[in-house]
Amino acid sequence: MRPGLGWLLLILVPSALAMEAEPRLRSNDIPEYRFPEYYAEPAPQQTTVSPAMIERSRSWLAQYLNRLSGNIDSFFVDTFFSEEITDDDVDGSRAKISLYTRRVLGDPVDYKFGISVKVVLPNTNERLNLLLDSEDEEVRESDPVESIENVDYVTALQYIIDESDAWKTNLDAGVRWGVPPDPFIRFRARRYVYLSEWELRATQSIYYFTQAGWGEDTRLRVDFPFNIEKLFRVNMKAGYQKNDGYFTLSYDAGLYHELSRTRALAFVAGAQGDTQNDASFYSYSAGVRYRQLVYSDWVYAEIAPEFLWDREKDYETTPVLMFRLESVIAHD
Repeated sequence: MRPGLGWLLLILVPSALAMEAEPRLRSNDIPEYRFPEYYAEPAPQQTTVSPAMIERSRSWLAQYLNRLSGNIDSFFVDTFFSEEITDDDVDGSRAKISLYTRRVLGDPVDYKFGISVKVVLPNTNERLNLLLDSEDEEVRESDPVESIENVDYVTALQYIIDESDAWKTNLDAGVRWGVPPDPFIRFRARRYVYLSEWELRATQSIYYFTQAGWGEDTRLRVDFPFNIEKLFRVNMKAGYQKNDGYFTLSYDAGLYHELSRTRALAFVAGAQGDTQNDASFYSYSAGVRYRQLVYSDWVYAEIAPEFLWDREKDYETTPVLMFRLESVIAHD
């Protein structure tokens, strides 16, 4: 919170109350004549700043900062950096369709198509959702048409067990469509913690796929709003699959700046690794992402230059340029 904002609220709120308390003179009103000896200037009205008024001002500012976090999520973070749709906290039905191209210096241009759909089933008190999601894998195609054709999809029925300000738990059952189909079941529990301006979100997922077996994902997200335009976020993830026998690790941090209602900018950096041969990291990245609304309120374009340092290339600095066109259709 900016130091001067709290004092400004404390000055403006009493002043507004005092102005509202004064009677207003209409143009057709005739003031009553008073003799000078009986006339006296009214004493200035004073409004005491009570602890309740200070608390209301503080509560308003805290809620505003919380809405800032949510607004940046809706516009920038969750519409582009969102996780699988089964992990989303977006209310109502929605669909997200994206096509992006990525060029790594020294490699040919590749393409990737993605789709995520969540439909809230009617007459279920928002307890049942139908999910459709394309597999989020690193496989990309050299042709944009093939990137659409060669996509594996996951469909699932999601049941919301509990949803409150502190907890959200759900159970998913579905199929990963391939040859052969791969049925799965997944349980997820999410906990929200608010510490002053800090907001923490911890997620634990346990799943079973008939082909890959048992596994689990542990995620922690920490948000801190610097002011009404900037949000700092840290993401940490560790995943374990029983058949692999080791953890995969992922860490990233970003500063997200809402430039206007239709434009946003992010400075991001991250690292990936595993515990296969002791805990180590094999890939690092740092870059800038610029995102803008280009049509109505549901079509976005983004350009993202970054640098990679990968073990496969002996950690040499590798420039990468990515461009994405994405549509987000939502209905609360």
